[in-house]
Amino acid sequence: MKKLLWIPLCAGILLSCSTDKVDALEDALVDPVDDTVEDAVDDSTDDPVVESNNDYFIDRFDTEGALVDYVTNNASAVPNVASVSGRYKATLNDNANNITLHFNMDQGRIDAKLVEFPFEFIARNIGIGTLEDSQTAPVPNNGPYLFSGVQVHVTDFNSINSSHVVVGHRGNTGYTIEGKNTVDGDSSVNDIGANTVPEGRGDIRIVGNTDRTLTVYWQTPNPDFETTDDNWMLYNDTGNLPGVAPSYDSEVYIGLITYAFGQNGVPFVGTCDAIEIWD
Repeated sequence: MKKLLWIPLCAGILLSCSTDKVDALEDALVDPVDDTVEDAVDDSTDDPVVESNNDYFIDRFDTEGALVDYVTNNASAVPNVASVSGRYKATLNDNANNITLHFNMDQGRIDAKLVEFPFEFIARNIGIGTLEDSQTAPVPNNGPYLFSGVQVHVTDFNSINSSHVVVGHRGNTGYTIEGKNTVDGDSSVNDIGANTVPEGRGDIRIVGNTDRTLTVYWQTPNPDFETTDDNWMLYNDTGNLPGVAPSYDSEVYIGLITYAFGQNGVPFVGTCDAIEIWD
């Protein structure tokens, strides 16, 4: 706009000036080229673009005391559950009347997170230990049933529909991983064989697929999972748990359970180093 106002004035000056003065004045009216403009506007950066991944969650149980932000069902079944020295620790002192059991119509304690299909859940170094040392599995004398692991449950805890994968001793099959589907209080169960997890602990991975089915994996514990690749194996070579699986809705609870069948082998502890969730 300022250049337009100058045009009539400049024209009068040009008519009254000599040719040399006119040339000089025309040169003065030409806008100078600003070579710095393009360099000054520089949106590029050498820093990499870092995307925030709000869909990933990890709990290392590094807050001493009660578990943080878990939904708990049947807390009284295993009342002594906490984060202790950087681990989930469930101390199972008594199983009178099979109060801790997850089988058929029985539902023990679960500490869970709400997730939506599709999802992925990993429990690291989960299994059983002694009261004195959670990282030493109890010797399986007289065929005990002692487990700790991961359960997927429908959002209504009054509906007895769940799937679980647990690590421990299954009667005469010691140091194993057990899989179970429970539909309307009717359970189907099997395992992957004796001595497959010789420490009595393992890593469990459950993938919730887009069609709301589950694929299950396991491996012996990978303590350096952040720097060392995992070596997942499909549960019983198929990734499928036994029997018919529940029909899950778009959301489920998934979390940690520790339980026994009978009193043989009690007391003991359930242990887990960390959980990871992609949702």
